[in-house]
Amino acid sequence: MQSYDEIQLGLKARGIGCYLQNADQLVVSNDNPAVPSSNSFWVTNRNREWYLATWLPAVYHVPAEEDICEICEMVFRSSPTAIYTIEPGLAERHNLTRLPDDQAEAIGLV
Repeated sequence: MQSYDEIQLGLKARGIGCYLQNADQLVVSNDNPAVPSSNSFWVTNRNREWYLATWLPAVYHVPAEEDICEICEMVFRSSPTAIYTIEPGLAERHNLTRLPDDQAEAIGLV
């Protein structure tokens, strides 16, 4: 499992900005603070599982076998402006599952 530090280093090596919003929330954005006029989203790890959340908010579970850094890059490069949901084809290619709102709330992601 990748750490927040490893993800930050990987994204910065790919020319993508990011910063820790708090101890368990990494914002992926080339703007600080993140704003909807540019693509930005956040990732967090809960119970050794990665999640990615968009502006809707829409929260997606990232399977352990997927590379969270690669997924962050693909989602970031998918749009020049904020996304509200991940494009279905991209989600399917990386086995991302959108959580129902009540499940995302139950684990403290919204």
